[in-house]
Amino acid sequence: MLETFISAAEAAGTVVKRFSVPDEGFLYLRGAIEGKTVAASGITDEMSTWLAGIATPEASDKADIGISFAQAGVARTGSLLLELTDPVARSATALPPIHYVVLKASTVVADLHALHDVLAALLAAGRGVYLSLITGPSRTADIERVLTIGVHGPCELHLLILEGV
Repeated sequence: MLETFISAAEAAGTVVKRFSVPDEGFLYLRGAIEGKTVAASGITDEMSTWLAGIATPEASDKADIGISFAQAGVARTGSLLLELTDPVARSATALPPIHYVVLKASTVVADLHALHDVLAALLAAGRGVYLSLITGPSRTADIERVLTIGVHGPCELHLLILEGV
């Protein structure tokens, strides 16, 4: 199923990197963001440790790179499920031109129907939840049916898949 997910994500324009050891993924990410302004959203405690010193979501309108953590991946479409309830944190996934997403390989499901349990858990929290499915970098063909990348969001989507987590 992971191979199907990666193929679908790459077909949608996502740059995919796999890491069998999570520490290698975080080191790769630190190298990718070095010297850049960074905004973050949905960062786990483990990611916070590795990414100490990164910018907060408030800086996302000036950030070069946005970083977030996906709740799940959908193999059939190569889509990522992100919980973006905080509007300030949400901007970290939409305003910077480059978006890096960290995903645990164990959270990849076959299709949208298989997301039921994940969605139910997120929605059961008893508060309003904003969920987003992202498939590849931002794209539109609104203007004369000409495909344009990056108009409504990042021009690049980089996915770091952490295996063995």
